[in-house]
Amino acid sequence: MPDSSTPAFWDQRYRESETPWDFGGVPADLKDFLKRKIKGGNRVLIPGCGAGYEIRAFATVGYDVTAIDFSAAAVEEARRNAGAELANRIQQADFFTATLEPASFDVLYERTFLCAIDPALRPAYAKRVASLLKPGGLFVGYFFYKNTKPEDGPPHGLAWGEADELFAHHFLLTRDVAVADSLPIFAGRERWQEQRRTSGAV
Repeated sequence: MPDSSTPAFWDQRYRESETPWDFGGVPADLKDFLKRKIKGGNRVLIPGCGAGYEIRAFATVGYDVTAIDFSAAAVEEARRNAGAELANRIQQADFFTATLEPASFDVLYERTFLCAIDPALRPAYAKRVASLLKPGGLFVGYFFYKNTKPEDGPPHGLAWGEADELFAHHFLLTRDVAVADSLPIFAGRERWQEQRRTSGAV
């Protein structure tokens, strides 16, 4: 069975256009978020950025964007989509080990990254997200709820209540709505959520 924990797994899928998770643009809930939030100067991190359509959307309204993906093919595509002026904002790196200053981001945007990693890594993911956000920072994005066996994914869905167990210690959920424009792979099981980082130590 191919190992989805390796860059090679994702490189192959991007190079062969086997990307059913690729929205092909900026989804509606993110557009709404960008209209509502304070513009200018906020630092945003996009882990597992994939094709990176959202990079330009954040930058256009004034965010200082850092995007990372450990797949070379994904980074190449993201740089093409973002354009030359934003290409240097995209790093090939592992989210869990990349050199990123703690408590240095105002926003962390989640889109099909959590559901792509091995479920065993979820506690480490939650801790890493909390460590990188400033107190009061926002953890926002799309969360896929479908209780699957690890061998059935990716995507690996969250069981109902599991997100609370992962994030409630460091975050306060402030918005939770059903997603209206999900791709078929996520349809009916995707939520847009916004969570505010509390002041508790990681």
